Amino acid sequence: MYSHGFLKVAAASPITRVGDPMFNVREMLKQVEEAKLKNPSFICFPELCISGYSIGDLVFQKYLYDDCLEAIKFFLQNNTYRGVVIFGAYIFINDTIYNCSFITQKKKILGIVPKNFLPHTSEFYETRWFASGVDISKNVSSVNLFGEEIAFGKIIFENSTGDVNFAAEICADLWAPISPNERLYSNGALICFNLSASPAHIGKKEYRKTLTKSISLKFNGGYVYVSNNASESTSEVVFSGHKLICENGEVIAENEEINLHSDIIYGDFDILKLHHARRNNSYYKKVQEIARDLNIRRVAYELEEQEDFIFEKTLERLPFVPKNKEDYTDIINIQAASVIKRLEYIGINKVVLGVSGGLDSTLALLSLCYAFDKYNISRENIIAYILPSKATSDRTYQNSLALVKKLGVTKKEVNIYTEVLRQLKAIGHDTLTKDVTYENVQARYRTFTLMNAANLNQAIVVGTSDMSEIALGWSTFNGDHMAMYGINAGLPKTVVKETVNYYKNIYPSVADILANIVNTPISPELSSSSQATEEIIGKYEINDFILYHFLENGDDTDRIAYLLFKAMNIPLKEAKEWVMKFNKRFYSQQYKRLTSPEAAKIMGFSLSPRTEIKLNGDIYRIDKK
Repeated sequence: MYSHGFLKVAAASPITRVGDPMFNVREMLKQVEEAKLKNPSFICFPELCISGYSIGDLVFQKYLYDDCLEAIKFFLQNNTYRGVVIFGAYIFINDTIYNCSFITQKKKILGIVPKNFLPHTSEFYETRWFASGVDISKNVSSVNLFGEEIAFGKIIFENSTGDVNFAAEICADLWAPISPNERLYSNGALICFNLSASPAHIGKKEYRKTLTKSISLKFNGGYVYVSNNASESTSEVVFSGHKLICENGEVIAENEEINLHSDIIYGDFDILKLHHARRNNSYYKKVQEIARDLNIRRVAYELEEQEDFIFEKTLERLPFVPKNKEDYTDIINIQAASVIKRLEYIGINKVVLGVSGGLDSTLALLSLCYAFDKYNISRENIIAYILPSKATSDRTYQNSLALVKKLGVTKKEVNIYTEVLRQLKAIGHDTLTKDVTYENVQARYRTFTLMNAANLNQAIVVGTSDMSEIALGWSTFNGDHMAMYGINAGLPKTVVKETVNYYKNIYPSVADILANIVNTPISPELSSSSQATEEIIGKYEINDFILYHFLENGDDTDRIAYLLFKAMNIPLKEAKEWVMKFNKRFYSQQYKRLTSPEAAKIMGFSLSPRTEIKLNGDIYRIDKK
C-alpha cells in the first residue's frame, strides 16, 4: 500500500523445517496471502528461510540446492501478490556458495544480493560454508538462474519516480563496523531490509534495537529487520523471531516474542517526511560525496499507488505533546537553565513578567519559580505584574491574584485603563470603537509598563508568548510580541497546556488554581472578557497539528488536509480551508518573527529567525483552491 506519501511494509517470520524447502515455501505463501489483507507494498522474510538457517554441512549437498531452486520456482509460480517479496536463500557460483537475499516481484526475481560480512565466532560458522559477496560483486554483475540473467551484487531498487528506492543486506552486515547499508543509503536508498537469523540471548534484543534505530536516524531512512524464529533447530541456540521496523530513529513496529509459530508485523513509513529530513540534513549531503559508488547497480521495480491509506496506528492528534514524563522534566529544566544563564550573563537576579491568568503567563511564572528554586534565588526576585483593564474578566483576575500569592513572588498591580484611555485620546481615537487600535494600545501599554518596571528594578522582562502564537502572529507588534527573553517561545500551545498540568505535581499547593486556568477559555481580553481567541484564529489543536506537519515533515496543503481528515475526521474541503488559513497567517506574520526576542529551542525545531526559519518578511505563499 502506497498512498499520499505513506508506505506500508511487512516483516514476516514463518514456521521453518530445517532442510525442507517446499514446506517452508508453502508457509511463506500462507503469510503472503495473509498479508494481502493489509496490502503492504513489501514483505520481508528471514535469512535462508527457503532451506532453514541451521542446515549446516547440508549446504554442500546438491540435492538440497536443487530442492531450494524448485521451491523458489514454486513460490514464484504460485505468488499472486503484486508487491515486492524479499527472502533468504543461497546460490552456487563456480562451486562457491553465497548466502543471499532474493528480491522478487510477482513471478520474477529482480535481483540477488550476497551477504558481505560472514560471522565466524561463538555459535556462528558461516565462513565454513559461504564466501563473502564483497569480492565477487566487483566482477560479477549478474547470474543466470531459471534461464534468465538476474542482477547480482550491490543493487539499489528504484521505482519510476525514485521516491521509494530500497536495498537489502543480511544479518551480520548490520553489525559490521562499516555496514553495506551505509553505502546504500548514501547512494539513494531510502529503505533497507535486513534478512536475519539471530539467536536469542539476554540483552541481544536491545543491541538490535540500538543498531536499527541508530542507522535509520543517521540516514533519515527506514529499516526493516526480521529474524527467523524458534521453529528453527534448537540444538545449540533458540532463534529470536525478533522483528523491527524503524523510521528515522524510532521503532514504529516491533515483535520481540520468542515463539514457534508464524507471525507478521506491519509498519507505515512516511516517505515524504524522510525525504524532507534528508533535504534538511547537511551531513547527508556531504556523505554522498564521500561514499558515492558508481558500481552499485540500479534495478527497476513497480510500486502501485492507491487512492487511500489505511494506517496501522491511529494518527496522533497532538503530535507535539510528549508521551513520556521524562520529556516534561527536560522541558522545565531547559526553560530553567535558559533564563538563569541569561541572568548570570547580564549580572542580575531579577525578572519582571506580566501575569494575566492565562496559560502562557502561568507557565512562564511556574517556570521562573522552578528555575529560581533550583538555582537558589529568592522567589521575591520574580516581580509579577497584574495589569487589569476594562475587559479583564473576574475569573482571570482572581486566578492571577491567587497564583501570585500562593507562589510567594513579588506582586505588583497596575490598572492600566485610565492610561489606555489617555493614549487613545492622544492619537485621536474615539475610545469607544473596539477596533484593532483599541486592542493594540492596551497590549503595548502593558509591555511599556513592564519594560519600565524592569529598568526600575534592574531586571529583565520575560516574555510569555508561545510557539503557536508566534507561528500565527497572534501578538501585538512591540506589545506582547516583545520582551528581553522569551521563556515559552519554544513550546506550542498544546504543550504549554500539558506542561502547566505537569506542574500540578511539582507545586500541589496551586493545583486547583492551575486546573481552573487550564479550563479557562483562551482570550486576549482586550475588547471584552468573552473574546475567544480560537474563534478568531482557529483551534490550537488544529493549528498545532498543521504547524507540526508543515515544519517537521515538510507537508504541503493537500497532504496536511488529508492528515486532518484522517486524524480528526474533518471533511477534506474544510480541512484544506484550515490549512490555507494557517498558511496565510504564517507567511504574512514573518515580519514579527524577524524581530522576536531570543529564546531557547525546546522541541525538535524552533521558529527563531536566527537559527531555523530563514524567510524574508515579504515572502509569498500561494495556495491553489
